[in-house]
Amino acid sequence: MAFVIGASTDPYGKSQPRGFGVAVALLIDATVIRSVLLPAAMKLLGAWNWYLPSWLEWLPKGPALEGSPEPPEPREHPPVRPDPRPAEA
Repeated sequence: MAFVIGASTDPYGKSQPRGFGVAVALLIDATVIRSVLLPAAMKLLGAWNWYLPSWLEWLPKGPALEGSPEPPEPREHPPVRPDPRPAEA
């Protein structure tokens, strides 16, 4: 964003078109692609959206792929030491 602001406010006007082009590209990417096309493609692909090629089987599978993990066992906290400073009256 700093480049877009800096380029679009260039007093000489040489990089204003470039800054404007980057701003338009960011706007199109943020609105059209990420909020319309990507969710629509994910809905159409269904289960194929989460297909993992066999050559990537070595990657650790996350909880979303294998179900929710079991909650960790509660650990005992170490005892709290008393404050060695004398209490003020």
